[in-house]
Amino acid sequence: MSTSEVFLESFFVARQPVFTRERAVWGYELLFRNSECSMAADVRDEDAATSQVIADGFGLIQEDLVHGQRLLVNFPRNMILSDAADLLPIDVCVIEILENVDPDPEVIEALKLLKDQGYTLALDDYIGQEGFEKFVEIADIIKVDCLELSTEKLEEIVAFLSKYDALLLAEKVENNEMFVQCLDLGFNLFQGFFFSRPEIIPGKKMSSNNLNKMRLLRSISGSDFNVEDLAKAINSDVSISYRLLRFMNSPSFGLPNVVKSIKQAVALIGYRKLAGWLRVILLSDLSSCPAGSELAFLSIKRAKFLELLALDAEQVNLPSESMFLLGLFSLLDVLLGKPMTALLKELPIEDELMSALCGKESDASIWLELVVAFEKANWEVVSSIIEKQKLSPLVTAQNHLAAMQWANEVVVLSKE
Repeated sequence: MSTSEVFLESFFVARQPVFTRERAVWGYELLFRNSECSMAADVRDEDAATSQVIADGFGLIQEDLVHGQRLLVNFPRNMILSDAADLLPIDVCVIEILENVDPDPEVIEALKLLKDQGYTLALDDYIGQEGFEKFVEIADIIKVDCLELSTEKLEEIVAFLSKYDALLLAEKVENNEMFVQCLDLGFNLFQGFFFSRPEIIPGKKMSSNNLNKMRLLRSISGSDFNVEDLAKAINSDVSISYRLLRFMNSPSFGLPNVVKSIKQAVALIGYRKLAGWLRVILLSDLSSCPAGSELAFLSIKRAKFLELLALDAEQVNLPSESMFLLGLFSLLDVLLGKPMTALLKELPIEDELMSALCGKESDASIWLELVVAFEKANWEVVSSIIEKQKLSPLVTAQNHLAAMQWANEVVVLSKE
């Protein structure tokens, strides 16, 4: 087996958004799996493998960035001391100093050189540990791990860091309560999964616009939808009709001729596939909060990844369309701010999918667990599921990368 083949077996990559105080996307952290993680590939030069992951992963994610957004890239000690940063653009890349790097004189000197070249430096997982003063002094962004800290300790750390000229990034913000607490303490940036859990406000009503979109989703989400329902769903909204035609004429569709009408599109690709694209656009439209585009991206990426998984793996006992719906609706409660059980009553989906989406055990649960583990860069869980389900690590990684690229294109085109 060649070195590149060995490397590819270990190439898992994910991105995690970083939000501003207004919950707009500031940028992303690139999360990758290298040879030091579980299910490690036999790569003799671990730093070379890590360099390749950083370079290739950065190239992939950078294509999806909006102008002005940044990308945090993890740098272990040897990467800091090498010329790895030369591959990365200064105006986009933020060099993140991993928590296991010691602030010895050689590292500090290398970081000063990188900063002199114009790179932004971030210190990862700061919890007030002694001996990190040199890192704190040089960092432009200090990431504070808020998950395990008491309120008193967190206040103490913020007070200590206030004397330094650095942006404070609250990481591992797991819920809305923690987000509000960090807002009050004066953090500038936020990272974690607080947006993955909806804040349910008693008496909150869905807007009439979203109610209409839910009706459209209901009309095309069952296995027994008909052509008339599909035509009505598309023709009921001029904007949707226009954007659907734009999307079907995009390179991702790969159709040989220009599609000029919905009727022509149906003839070319079929009712079922057309209904699938319409579901994606409708779901993207439901994202009204500042973080909505990221939620739409995650939903659509999950849908495509699970669909590809079903098409490639005989071990998946659900049809690809069901897997697509599983991913697509997995964040519906967050998008609409209502309990999942209440929302799913509006959609005619299989009991197995409903159980998984509501957090109950079913044959579909393991696939939702896999895609969430990818997003959290929990490579131990990813590797465990891949091994237990007898999936190909390479094909699984490639499908996740393909789904990320596809979802970004869909989100961009659906908003135009």
